[in-house]
Amino acid sequence: MGTPTVSRRQFMSGSAKVGAAIAVGSASLAAFLEACQSGSGGGAEASTIAVEVDEGQNANPFTWLNATMGSKFSVQTKTVGLPFVGQYEKIVSEMITRSNVYDVLVFPPQMLGDFAAKGFLAPLGDLLNESDLKLDDILPAYREPGMKRNGKLYAAPYDGDLLQVAYRKDLFDKAGIKQAPATWDDFLGIARELHNPPTQFGNAFYGQRGFCYAWFINIFAANGGQWFDADMKPGIAGDAGVKALEMMLELKRYSPPNILQIGYPELNEVYLGGSTAMVVQWDDLALKAEDATKSKVVGMNAYAACPVRSYMPYSRVMAVSAFSQNPHNSAKVIQYMNSSEAQVQFDYDPNCGEDPCRLSVLDPALVKDHTGKPTMPAAQATSYVNAIKDGLKAGYPELSITGGPRYLDILDLKINEALAGNSSPADALKACAGEWDSITTSLGKDNQVKAYADWIQAFHTAGVQY
Repeated sequence: MGTPTVSRRQFMSGSAKVGAAIAVGSASLAAFLEACQSGSGGGAEASTIAVEVDEGQNANPFTWLNATMGSKFSVQTKTVGLPFVGQYEKIVSEMITRSNVYDVLVFPPQMLGDFAAKGFLAPLGDLLNESDLKLDDILPAYREPGMKRNGKLYAAPYDGDLLQVAYRKDLFDKAGIKQAPATWDDFLGIARELHNPPTQFGNAFYGQRGFCYAWFINIFAANGGQWFDADMKPGIAGDAGVKALEMMLELKRYSPPNILQIGYPELNEVYLGGSTAMVVQWDDLALKAEDATKSKVVGMNAYAACPVRSYMPYSRVMAVSAFSQNPHNSAKVIQYMNSSEAQVQFDYDPNCGEDPCRLSVLDPALVKDHTGKPTMPAAQATSYVNAIKDGLKAGYPELSITGGPRYLDILDLKINEALAGNSSPADALKACAGEWDSITTSLGKDNQVKAYADWIQAFHTAGVQY
């Protein structure tokens, strides 16, 4: 058994407890350490766990399953909502002060490298048995690449995101289009053919500042592009990147006129309202498209993997804050919310944004909401789950090395500038590559070369092509 570790908070608490004894010379080192480690503030861990999560629908599963967690291990959660765009900055500004306002952090794996390096996370492997997470059931793309850094387990998946094509099968049938687009040239041709403004647009995508980079990477990946080479030279400014951004500009011609204002909810709206024939969107759109309370196109849809590759942007993992006063109860929440028992209750509910991250949940018969009610007709459920499986076979990983949020933010800015007509594709991507070089230099090129190589190896180990 090694020497026990004591946090500053525990040290101060323990000091207060044994101060009088020290004054009369009766306190031993063992007694001091025991007092320090008896819990934050000297009491048992709190039964209410504060969970940071992007606000809105993605907090719902914690609310739905609170009663179950209370009955299973006498712990419940309260969610602390942060904005979807700007979440990284909000978390950093809070955690840099060593604040204990959050117990559990829910965030995309792109932030994991930064948060681990900054000391924001408690190693999850110190709080639970890794085997209890049933790793073999976690889909490989969301397993080690999104859970570990430098060999340490820090996080467990909450949500497995994937971009997917949703399309109006009735419009395809009417036009004699027999199948979903297999290439981006196919996608462009179908968008052009079905474009009939102002009542019907051929396609739509996320054009708003914040995540438009993901729709670019989706095409870039299909063109064979890679984030960097082995020496951290950016790959985005090459032929694969320029052609991808040129394709986005072509698709913009057959999209709603307000495409630069279209973010996640707006992209859902233009499809669910029936004005758009085909979109690429996160895969939870399908659940909303078959919900009569949200959609005007129920029963008219089919779903497919993106052409060639399917980008896996965002996703969500759960980790324990290094400054939580309730680390063990926080780990219990994470273990349960990651379990197949919990995941099957919310992965297919149209009132949240979580998607499957476990193999056992990829079953059309399980496409039900958190009350157990089927959320799709059998045919649509089969199309939807098969599209997820096909997308995962050719999934393209989100950049999640140290500095990931900074690389992605500048890419998003430059893509948005090009979409707005303020820069040519080649100039926008060249400028972005220069900024990426500066980020790499600031973080230490040798460090980044190793981090990138380790990240690629994690995906290769998981069986993901890159």
